[in-house]
Amino acid sequence: MLKGPIYEIVRGQIRLARRADFFRLHREQLVPMVRAAGIEPVLLLATEIGPYGKFLDVFRYESLQDYGERTDQFLGDPKIAEYYREVGECIVGSIEVELAVEIPQVVAERRR
Repeated sequence: MLKGPIYEIVRGQIRLARRADFFRLHREQLVPMVRAAGIEPVLLLATEIGPYGKFLDVFRYESLQDYGERTDQFLGDPKIAEYYREVGECIVGSIEVELAVEIPQVVAERRR
């Protein structure tokens, strides 16, 4: 079992023509739903490369169990289906989701 904090890394490509819509949806819909579920945003980044933008969102959870519980709460939000329908029009391809853990020795050295 994974121990310690869990990080959810979410990334994808943004259609530059829909960039303003993507940022509005992120700001006005996603972040409030995430916070209502008790999920801690750590990093929300966007870049522009060629004809697309890319986004990278990192969320922190206390444990794998916390991840499961808060994700279930987030996905149970009645506004989630509408959000994904709208944001899907702003994204090229799929949204990738990965889970990560801290490397203990590196984190301990950084904190010294």
